[in-house]
Parts: sequence; C-alpha cells; structure tokens
Amino acid sequence: MRRAVSIACAVMSLVIGAGSPALADVLQTYNLSWSGSFLGNSASASGTMTLDLTTLMNPTPLGGVGVDISSDITSLTVTVTGASAGNGSYTLTDLCGCSELVPPTRTLWNTNGATVNMNGDVLAQLTAADGDFNLFFTAPGPQGSQELTLTTNGLSGDPMEMTKFAPTVGRRAPVPEPATWVMMGLGFAGLAFAGLRARRRSPSKDGRLSTPYATA
Repeated sequence: MRRAVSIACAVMSLVIGAGSPALADVLQTYNLSWSGSFLGNSASASGTMTLDLTTLMNPTPLGGVGVDISSDITSLTVTVTGASAGNGSYTLTDLCGCSELVPPTRTLWNTNGATVNMNGDVLAQLTAADGDFNLFFTAPGPQGSQELTLTTNGLSGDPMEMTKFAPTVGRRAPVPEPATWVMMGLGFAGLAFAGLRARRRSPSKDGRLSTPYATA
C-alpha cells in the first residue's frame, strides 16, 4: 500500500509539473460601440472583438504612441449604421495597414503606461490614462481619426466617439493543452493500477495474501 501511494504521488507530481506551463490561450470577448451623436451626426457602430490576453501588451510604454495588436485579435466584427457614407459590416480581414503612424498599422492600442484590468470597463481605464484604441479598415470601412474615435468611409465620412469597450463575460480560466490532458489521463490510470494491485495483495480472512488467480 505504501508503495502504491508513492507511485501515485510521483505520477500526480509529474502531471502537475507538466501541466502548469502548458496553458491554452486565454481569450476574452468584448462589446464595442461608437456614436456620432456627441459630434453632431447620426452615425453609430457596434461590434465584438476577441483578444488573446496571453499575448496582449499590457501596459504599453508611458508616453509612447502605442502598438499594433492585430495579431492578438482572434475575431472582430464592426457594423456601421446611420452614416452619410460607409455603412456596412467589417471584419478582421478588412483591417489594413492604413494608419498615419510610421510604420502604418492595422490597429492602435495605447495604455500610456497604465496596466488595464481587461476584466473591467476598458474604455473608462483608457480614458483615465489618456490612452487610445483604434481600428483601421479598408475604405469604405471606418478608420481611427483621433484618440478613441473612428471616422466612417475611410476618414471621409462621419466621426464617432467610442462609447463602450467592455467584456461580454468574465475572463475565462486557462484551459489545459491536449498534451496536458494526456498526462492527466496517464496519472489517473496510474492511480487506478496502483489501487488494483493494493486490493489484489490485501490479506484474506485466513491471513494469507490473495492472488488474482486460483491455484490448485
């Protein structure tokens, strides 16, 4: 029994050690919205974006211009309505390196040195830190024209201020990679095998060790 416990502990230690660094991407989906009502027009936009938080730069350097996070976006849809031009739906594939930054970028993320709680109201935190988030779609899609502002129809339409950047649900826990599931399976198999051996070698009622097969 003591040997079985030792084996089980060793196997589980191996599983835990192998599983700790092998975490899948931590993905979080956010609701996004913009409105032109504050700027004198009827344009608006809304959509969703899913970010890989394991690779997202957070914070970005204090006083920097920001970074392109298009590689951290796993899905994106933005729909523009009510604009004088540029209405329609735009996705991740419509992003273009058409910002005025050098070099041109497809997105802009700037926390201005602040570490943003990605499980909370991201827009409020960026505003407080004088940060920025913008997207640059191929025309007639909207493009970032100033901090937290999109302008429709490739900058020739209506400006819209950002009004929402918040998670749809709480942050999801890391999920083990397939290799970790295999190691966990081996660990449980080892526990089962050790328990079976212990039962087979347990003393019988007459004090003798039982065996898995009858003997003549």
